[in-house]
Amino acid sequence: MREKILIVEDEFIVAHDLQMILQRGGYEVTGIADSVKNALAILENKSADLVLLDIYLKGRLTGIDLAHQLMQKKIPFIYISANSNEKVLEAAKSTSPSGFIVKPYRERDVLLSIDIARYRLKNNNDMKLSSELFMRDFIVDISMKSLTWQKKILAVASAFQPYIPFDFIALSGISKEGTRYSEIGITRKNFDQYGLFTAEEFQQSAGIAKADYDNQNLLLAETTADAIYIGDDFEQVKLTAPMKKLMAETYHLSANLVKTFHLENGDKISFSFYSRTENIYQQGHMELLNYLSATLEEKLTHIIEMEHATATVHKKQANNGYLTDKNVFGNIIGKSTALLSVLDKVKIVAPTDTSVLITGASGTGKEEIAKSLHRLSHRNTKPLVAVNCAALPADLIESILFGHEKGSFTGAINTRIGKFEEANGGTIFLDEIGEMPFDLQAKLLRVLQEKEIERIGGSQPIAVDLRIIAATNLQLAKEIAKGRFRLDLFYRLNVFPLHIPSLCERKADIPLLTAYFVQKHAENIGKPIDDIPLAFTDRLMQYDWPGNIRELEHVILRSVLLSSNGKLDPDQLDIGSKNETPLAQDGIKTISDNERDHIIRVLTLCKGRVAGSGGAAELLGIPATTLNSKIKKLKIIRS
Repeated sequence: MREKILIVEDEFIVAHDLQMILQRGGYEVTGIADSVKNALAILENKSADLVLLDIYLKGRLTGIDLAHQLMQKKIPFIYISANSNEKVLEAAKSTSPSGFIVKPYRERDVLLSIDIARYRLKNNNDMKLSSELFMRDFIVDISMKSLTWQKKILAVASAFQPYIPFDFIALSGISKEGTRYSEIGITRKNFDQYGLFTAEEFQQSAGIAKADYDNQNLLLAETTADAIYIGDDFEQVKLTAPMKKLMAETYHLSANLVKTFHLENGDKISFSFYSRTENIYQQGHMELLNYLSATLEEKLTHIIEMEHATATVHKKQANNGYLTDKNVFGNIIGKSTALLSVLDKVKIVAPTDTSVLITGASGTGKEEIAKSLHRLSHRNTKPLVAVNCAALPADLIESILFGHEKGSFTGAINTRIGKFEEANGGTIFLDEIGEMPFDLQAKLLRVLQEKEIERIGGSQPIAVDLRIIAATNLQLAKEIAKGRFRLDLFYRLNVFPLHIPSLCERKADIPLLTAYFVQKHAENIGKPIDDIPLAFTDRLMQYDWPGNIRELEHVILRSVLLSSNGKLDPDQLDIGSKNETPLAQDGIKTISDNERDHIIRVLTLCKGRVAGSGGAAELLGIPATTLNSKIKKLKIIRS
């Protein structure tokens, strides 16, 4: 059956040209519309598998307005526009199109863009289906294991993380007799490391008395119904539900998704997912939970019945947490929310053959992410071939990538195997893809589309089976607007984007990275370091690290080389300002004064956040309850 395509274009000549191209390409044109109103009228009576959509149309509404409605109808679309400036591209990207064609176009540009859109949609659908099936099978499997109810709940939560990101889950329920469950919370500590805590422990973290807790902890119907709260909706629901407000303020949460399951035994249990990332929850997350409802309602019945039977016996055991393989990402160090969200996405896409585009500033660790993608894939027994596109000589880049035949040009005295052939069966990592010459980008697009290459001077194409991972520190939207990067190649590579945060966006990881680099270089140099002073770490935390992790490692190496008596010297750090606190009047501070000053500095860095990922307690390496006690004891007043 031929694919049906709707053309939305207000220039008759362009629309007719597109119709001819599509019909020659074997597609059925389901209609032509010159406005949003006419397009919607056609879609009411006819189906479409894809829409070719101009951005500027007749009437008040634009193609971007129509795109939002197509998203709701789950109809994929490709933009067609003569405007490829940065502002238009940003507005278009916000609607998640399947492609972008720039006027004037060639026939092959249109057909190739449709092929790319089909590839992207197939990958997205395959990943959606695999995530649904994985979660269903995982829930069934974990329910049959001989584990405590706490570990089962934590295992289910950890499986949700890549597909429904959260920093905190509140579980509450009502039995069929109308009595309340004892609420429990799940917090994320590290990658695949989670902990349970009770209502009493939450009261301690929030600094609230039990009576006040009971007054605020009302299960209102409007706050337990299935819903997504982001943006203004989240601010509004905090006014309606005081407990949500208390949770949000205690753990610095910014979004909420609620799903209530009606169990087979007549009980109801609500999963309330919270995240520190704004606007993170979308309808697709709710659709996954709806798909899993039947499985969860059956299996949670057994788990909850275990909770009734063993709540007292295992109350203390619940705090031990749940930990899986924490070395799965090799040399990637950190547990900040910004980093963990990236690792969650890596875990989703790694087992597939989907092309991945890694973006981020220089020195953020893009190559380590690429190595993890390869290591966690089914291609991990085959080579990972890395190519730095910015470092290749312009006159040799094609030969290096695709190879050449003997005698194909002066100096070609032997046949050469290119990087793509070297990576056959495995993965090729194209670092700094934004630096690839424009004319060579078309050949790369062919490799992606047709899975074959041609050596220079060769007469026959050579089939290659590989996965492409690309990385860049450039903003490709700007490069496209300037005519330096192909739109079609961008959409073909950008099937699964991964943006790596800069170090200043994940400062909570600096102490962990510092300890790692100190140990690494101390061992390599043979100069043991027994002490990393707090003043040393403080100085590192106050700097914004424009060179990111690479710069931090160089600074640590220098500090190790300059160290004496097994101790790092903060005065040897040549970064930022020292911001030294003056000594007391007699020149000496008490231990309590030093501790108070240090806690204030860390609280300032964390913007007053005590608990949770990136909070002061995490940086200081102490429980949030202990830090709250110290704040009270040292009379630190929160402004």
